[in-house]
Amino acid sequence: MRSRVQTITPERAAQLLAANTTNRPVSKAVVRSFAQAMRRGEWMVTHQGIAFDTRGVLVDGQHRLAAIIEADVPVEVTVFTEVGEGTFDVLDTGKRRSGADVLAIEGEKSSTMLAAMVRTVWLYENRPELNWSGGAAAVSNHQIVHTLQRHPKLREYVGVGEQLAGATGMIKSAAGASSYLVAQANRRADLTPWFEGVNDGAGLVKSDPRLLFRRVMFNMARRHAGQALRRRDTREHVGLYLTAFNAWATGTPISQLRFAPRDTVPPIAQVS
Repeated sequence: MRSRVQTITPERAAQLLAANTTNRPVSKAVVRSFAQAMRRGEWMVTHQGIAFDTRGVLVDGQHRLAAIIEADVPVEVTVFTEVGEGTFDVLDTGKRRSGADVLAIEGEKSSTMLAAMVRTVWLYENRPELNWSGGAAAVSNHQIVHTLQRHPKLREYVGVGEQLAGATGMIKSAAGASSYLVAQANRRADLTPWFEGVNDGAGLVKSDPRLLFRRVMFNMARRHAGQALRRRDTREHVGLYLTAFNAWATGTPISQLRFAPRDTVPPIAQVS
């Protein structure tokens, strides 16, 4: 088996795909994800590339080649040739690294929770008006790492998220990310009353956004307890949290708290 790094143009990728006679069906979501990374300049040369067997048949890399065509940019990849016949059955059988895996390798504590919080922050910054689930909302490991580099204090809100989730039933990562976002947007303000209010609820009047938020979250938790198969929506929880925070920050009493799937996750208000 031989290998060397080559620059594959979209035209060359199309030619190489013509030798694809043994691969699995193409996943459009995987191709889209790879292509987006290539356009962003995140694609890097690794030991994982494209491979041809001794007959010149493509045995690995069809998604990378299809992504080069979709991205319409030349990309450097490692090309293996003369791969032994019969190796196809053992290709791609390993576990793909998740964002949590990458952060754990980097030595981060609570990597699963932290990765979910970082993903939520990235989606808030980049897709406030769009769905946060499905292939189109995928956040790459590269984006996870770089978002954490831009928001290092996110680490300090893992415990905050766990506490708030325990007090209200909110999704832990949504609670941690939302708490971080409001704190970052109001760095000079004292948010102690906000955090104490949403965590405890003691002494709050009926129209207080903190009390209304707690009630809405409790009701949602009860509904989900009876519908265990229904997935809870991070975007909805973040939207409700920020809507309630904005009302509290601006001193606006509210009688209802809602966030619909079509709504844009709101920008964060400054404490008045």
